[in-house]
Parts: sequence; structure tokens; C-alpha cells
Amino acid sequence: MKNYVLIATALLVLLVSTVADAQWRSKTHDEYKALTGVEIEIDGDLGEWDGVLDTVKGTDGNPFCGVEFEGVGGKVAAFEEHGGGKWNGADDHETCFMIVWDSEAVYIGLSVTDDEHEHAAGQAWNGDAAQLAFETTGKRDGGARLFLYNAGLNDGAKDIILGNEETHGSPGLVSGEDVVIVRNEAKKETYYEFRFTAEELQIKGDKFSDGVEFGLGICVNDGDKAAGQGGQKGWSGWYTHSIVHQKHSEKTGLVVLTNETLAVEAANKLATTWGKLKSDR
Repeated sequence: MKNYVLIATALLVLLVSTVADAQWRSKTHDEYKALTGVEIEIDGDLGEWDGVLDTVKGTDGNPFCGVEFEGVGGKVAAFEEHGGGKWNGADDHETCFMIVWDSEAVYIGLSVTDDEHEHAAGQAWNGDAAQLAFETTGKRDGGARLFLYNAGLNDGAKDIILGNEETHGSPGLVSGEDVVIVRNEAKKETYYEFRFTAEELQIKGDKFSDGVEFGLGICVNDGDKAAGQGGQKGWSGWYTHSIVHQKHSEKTGLVVLTNETLAVEAANKLATTWGKLKSDR
């Protein structure tokens, strides 16, 4: 009888441990297969990205735009309110993102619908801003090393506030060279362009290549100008809880670099702009 009790206890411990270690993964947008062969200029103009959002999609056929993620208490949604913040739908705040690469760098483009631009706080992350986390092995194990970067526009939407939070000895991003942010007040959109070199992320050989994988978290914070709504009052993005509520390398999405290039018809589809894509959704 004693042996049966010991076996049952061991099985229970194993079951509890397995459940505890299991991480939530998106059923449709867990893996991003990044294209190559797209020439990106870091200037805040997303024109050269045309066609990428249409090409790289989740398994359900939808682009990486307004992607749902697991939040506090296991709730899955495209936006998570925080600190008394209020969200009124995609026109209030929504993030679309794209990733391309060449041998020297990975490029990330964000288009964020945001009805009000607010960033009165001093810290780069505390207001309308993007936070990015890289787990460079692609294994997405718990406790792995994360590279962390924060960037936002000041309250006047002119100057970049940049925070190289954790670079593990690398020099970090340079404003104007590796990151540019542009606010389009007329369209109520904010555009981010990032360049992360293989050297910065300490990729073996300082070169990216087909098949390289890494974990990535994208958290785009939202603040508004109304009383009590300034600063980090919620967020959208991709696997945001790799960054907020402590840092979790196991809660990143998976980026896979492929040798696939943008189809000619997609690359020449100049009428497909971010604004049109978002208005059609």
C-alpha cells in the first residue's frame, strides 16, 4: 500500500510540474516566418514594407495585426488594460508588426493606431512607447538571457526617448540610426522602425542566416492625455508578458528567418498601404 501511495504522489507531482511549466502559445500567431531581400531604410517611413503584412500571416490567414496574447489571470485579448487605463477598441490602440532580415541585421516595423499621443514621463517605456525583448537561442526556455530595449516619442512627438535596458555588454541602439519613430497625427498612427544587428544581439559569427530562430516579445504601451490616463495604462503587441509583470524568456513568440522573398506582385502593390489595410479590417 505504501508503494502505491508513493507512486501516486510522484505522478501527482509530475503532473503539477508539467502543467506549471506549460506555457500559453497562440494557436494561430506563435511563429513569425521572416522574409529577406527587402531593403529597409530606418527613417520612420513604412513605404518599403508594402506587401510584407499581406504576405506573412498567421495559420488562420490573418496578418500580425491586433494579435491576441495571454494576460493576467489567463485572459486572452488583443489589449490589456493596466493601472486604471481604459481601452475603447482598435481605434483607441492597436499594433501591427512586420519583420525582415539580411545577413547583418533584423528589421522590425510597427504601425500603431493610437487616438492620442502621450508621453510626459521621463522613462522611455512609461507612455506611448515600444518595448522589445529578444531571447536569442530560440529555445524559449525559462530563465534565459533577454536583450531588452525601450523607445518612445516625447510628449511633443518630436524627440525619441531611448532606453537600452539590457544589452549584455553590447553598445545598444542609437537613436536616428537604429530606431526612428514618426507620429502621423492626421491618421492617428505612430510608426516605428528598428534595426538590430547580429553583432548587437551577439549572434554567432555576427551574421544572420536562413533558419536562425530567436524568441521575441513586443509590448507597445498606451497612455492618454485625460486625467489619470497618462503613462503606461495598457498595452498591445505580441507575447507582451515576456516584458510586463516581470521578464519571462519563455513567454516570447518565435521568429524564424527564412530565405523566402517578397513576391513581385506583392512588392509592386503600392496601393496596399498601412492605412488601407487597417481600414479594410
